[in-house]
Amino acid sequence: MRHEPVMPKPGPFVPRQLPARPRAFWGREEQLASLDRQSTSDSPDWPIVVITGMPGVGKTLLAIEWAWRRIDQFPDGVLYANLRGYSPGEPLPPSTALRGFLDAVGTASNQVPEDFAAQARLYRSLIADKRMLIILDDAGDSRQVMPLLPGTASCTVIVTSRKVLPQLTVRHGASRLKLDTLREPESRSLLAHLVGAERAAAEPGAIDELVRACAGLPLALRLLGGRAQARPQLSLTDIATQIRTAVLELQDVDSETNLHSVLSWSYRALPDDVARSFRLMSLAPGPDFGLNAAATLNHRSIDRTRRALTTMEHAHLVERRTPDRYALHDLVRTYALELVRSVDAEVDRSDARDRVIDFYLHTAKDANQQLSQRKDRLELGQFVPGTIPLTLADAAEALTWFDTEHICLLAVQRMASTLGRYNAVWQLAAAMDTYLRRKGSLDDRLASWRTALAAAEHLGDPAPLLVALRQLGDACSRTGQHTEALELAQRCLGLTDSAAAADQAEAHRTLAMILERQGDGERALDHALQALDRVRSLGDGLAEAEVLNAVARYAAQLGHFDQARDHCRAAQELHRYHPDRAGEADTLDTLGYVAHHSGEYPQALTLYREALQLRRDLRDHYQVADTLRNLGEIHAGVGDYHTARLSWTEARKLFTEQGRVDDADDTRHQIEALHHAAPGDAEEVTVHTSGDDGQQVRDALVDLLEVAGFDVISGDVPQHGSWFQRLFVTQKNPQGGEELGRLVAAAVANQLGGTVNGSVIQGRDIHLNHNTAGAGHSEQEANAIARLLEACQAQSEVAVCTSSFVLVKVDGRITCWVPTTETMHILRANPQLLHSPRELFETLSRLPDSIAGGQSHTGRPPTTAHGDFPA
Repeated sequence: MRHEPVMPKPGPFVPRQLPARPRAFWGREEQLASLDRQSTSDSPDWPIVVITGMPGVGKTLLAIEWAWRRIDQFPDGVLYANLRGYSPGEPLPPSTALRGFLDAVGTASNQVPEDFAAQARLYRSLIADKRMLIILDDAGDSRQVMPLLPGTASCTVIVTSRKVLPQLTVRHGASRLKLDTLREPESRSLLAHLVGAERAAAEPGAIDELVRACAGLPLALRLLGGRAQARPQLSLTDIATQIRTAVLELQDVDSETNLHSVLSWSYRALPDDVARSFRLMSLAPGPDFGLNAAATLNHRSIDRTRRALTTMEHAHLVERRTPDRYALHDLVRTYALELVRSVDAEVDRSDARDRVIDFYLHTAKDANQQLSQRKDRLELGQFVPGTIPLTLADAAEALTWFDTEHICLLAVQRMASTLGRYNAVWQLAAAMDTYLRRKGSLDDRLASWRTALAAAEHLGDPAPLLVALRQLGDACSRTGQHTEALELAQRCLGLTDSAAAADQAEAHRTLAMILERQGDGERALDHALQALDRVRSLGDGLAEAEVLNAVARYAAQLGHFDQARDHCRAAQELHRYHPDRAGEADTLDTLGYVAHHSGEYPQALTLYREALQLRRDLRDHYQVADTLRNLGEIHAGVGDYHTARLSWTEARKLFTEQGRVDDADDTRHQIEALHHAAPGDAEEVTVHTSGDDGQQVRDALVDLLEVAGFDVISGDVPQHGSWFQRLFVTQKNPQGGEELGRLVAAAVANQLGGTVNGSVIQGRDIHLNHNTAGAGHSEQEANAIARLLEACQAQSEVAVCTSSFVLVKVDGRITCWVPTTETMHILRANPQLLHSPRELFETLSRLPDSIAGGQSHTGRPPTTAHGDFPA
C-alpha cells in the first residue's frame, strides 16, 4: 500500500446568513432579555420563539439585533430565510427555503434528493446536534415554518410573524414574544439619537410632536430621523408642521396613517427624477433586485440609477443589501405601489414591466447557454428598448446569477402570466430548466412548467405546447407523479403526428424515460426505437448518440445484449465526431452492464472503470455511486471481497449524501452480507463519541490506520452528533498492529506541552507535529497519532477500541491501554461497553494490569504528543 503525506483536512463549512446589524436599533432591552430567557429554556424540546406584532413594529430588527449579540453562542452557524408571508407577490415556498438551507450548509447539488420529504430528512440530519440559530422571518402561517424546523434541541429557532402561529405552540411548545410599539421615552431617545442630541435638546416641543406622529413605530422613526439628519438646515419645528399637514391630508388617524404621513414627507423631499425611480422600484418582482434590473425598470443608465438609489437609501426608503442589490421594506413597497398606480400612466407601468420581464428572460437565456453544452434552440427576438440584460462570462458566473435570481425569475414568470405575455412565460421556464434540474429544485421546476403549460395553451401554438407537455411530464415523473406524467407524455405524443421529426423524437424519448421509471421496460424500448427512427433524419449527432444509448440501456435491461452492444458501438462511433464526455460515460456504463450480465467480468470491470473515471472527472457524483455499486457486485461475484467492500462503502456514502435512502440501505445489506460471507477477512474497530462533531475522531482514526498499514475496507456511514460506529479493517502485518498500540500508548503517557522535537520509540524516530513535508513512514504515523489525539479535544467523551489499543477520554482525561488477549475477550463478550466510554473506562480500570494491558494517561487533551514507551 502506497502512502502519501496526510494533509490536514479543511474545517466544516459554517454558514453565516445573518443580515447586516441594524444601524438604528434602540431600546428593547426588556424584550432582548426575554429572548435570552426563552432561547435557553430547560425544556427537552428545542427552543422556538415566535415574535409577533403589527407591521413596522420592528420584529425583524429585534431578531437580528439579538442574533448579533448572541452570535458566539452558535458556533455552527446561522441560517436566515425571509418567508415573505406578507410581502407583495407570492410567499416563499417552504421547498425553496429548504433548498436554500441545504445549499447554505455546503450540500453539493448532486447530493440533494429529488423528493421534498427526503430533502427535509437530509436537512435535519445535517444540522442534528449542531449549535445553530435559524431565523424564519415574516412567516405567513405555520405551514411555511414546519418543514424548516430542526429535529434536535441543539438549535434555536426565531420566527417573526404578524400572526401568533398557535400550531407552533401546540405541536412544538414554541413560546411567544409580543412586540408592542416603542414607549414614548424609547421613541424620544431613538429620535434624538438619529437627529443629534444638540438639535433635539434645542427643540424639545418639536421632538415631542414628532414622537407622537410616529406612534411608536420604529420604521416611522427611522424614516423621519434619517430624513431630518439629511436636511440639517430645516428646523424640527418645520418638519413637525409638514408631518402634521400630511396627517391631515389622510382620512383615518391610526398607526398606519402615521407611517404613511412620514413616508409622504420623505417622498415629497425627493427630486422628481428620484421620486419617479422610487415609484417604479415597487414594480420589481421578487424580494429584492439588482442594479441592472433597477436600471431597466427606471429606463435610465446604470450610473444614473445608482445615484437615484443612493439618494433613496439616504432617505431610508430603500435598503442596500450588497453593493449592487437593493430591497424595499414591505410597507414602503406597498406605499410606493399606491403611488405608482395613482401618479404614473398605465402605459408607463406596462412598459416598465415589459422591460423587466425582458431583462430577466434574456439574461436567463444567456446564463442557460453557459450551463448547457447543447445548442440553444430558444429564439427570443429583440428585447424591449431600455432593457439592460447581463452578459455572463462563463458557467460559474451563470450559476452564481441563477443562485441569486431564481426566486425573482419565478416571480417574473408569474408576472408575465398575469400580464398575458404567454411567450415569455414558457420561454422563462425553458431558460430556467437546466439550472432547476441540476440544483434539484424539483418543486420549483414543477411549478414553472405548470405555469408554462397554461401559457402555451393560451397561445394555441403547437411548438411551445409540445415543449411544455414534454417537460412537465418529465418533472412529474421525477417527483413520483407517474400517472399524470404518463398522461402528459401521451398527450404530447398525440400532438406530434404532423410535427417535425425532432419534436416526434423528443416526445417518444420522454415517454420512454417515464415508462422506464415505472418499470415498463418493453414499452420504454419500443418508444426509444421510434425516437431513434426520427432522430436519424435530423443530422444531429449528439442527439442520435443519446437516443442510441437509451435504446441500448432498455434493451440490456430486457436481456437483449447483442442489440444493446450494436447500439452502444454506433453511439461510440458518433462520439468520435461529436465529442461528449457525459455521453461517452453513459455508453461505457451501458456496455459494462451488458458485459456484467453476460458473465464477461474482466471486460465489465474495464468498462465500468473507464465510465467511473469519466464520471469522476465530470463530478457526476450521482452516477458515480451507481457505477461503484455495479463494480462492487462484480468484485463480490469473483470473490474479491476486499475491493467489493471498498466500492460499496463509497457508494453507500454517496447514496446517503444524495438522500437515496433505499439505495443506501440496499448497499449496507450488501456490505453486511459480504462480511458474513468472509468472517475471517476483517477485524472490527469501534468508535464512540459524544459531542458536536464526532466525525473528526473517526476521520483521524481512519488516517492513522491507513498510514500504519491497515486497509479500511468498510464502515458505517458517518453521522453527526453522538454516535457509535464500526469500521472493518485488515492488517498486512500483525506485528505492525502491536507496534502501533505501543506508539499510541507512548504518545498519551508522555504528552508534553510546547514545541516537540524528536524522540526514540522502540528504536524509531518519531516527530508528532503537523509538518509532513518529506516525512518518512514513521513520521506520518506520528502525525496521524497527533491528529487523533487532537480530534479527541472537541469531545466530552470518546472511546476508540482496536485490537492494537483502547483509547478512552472521560472527565477531560485521556487514557490508553495496549490490550491483552484477555481484555479483547472481555470486550467481545460485553459489546455494550463499547457504547459507553465511561463504563468502558471503569471496567478496564478495575482489571489487573496483567489482564487489562499497559495503561498510560495524560491529565489534559493533547494538541501534540510525543514520548517514550515506559520500560
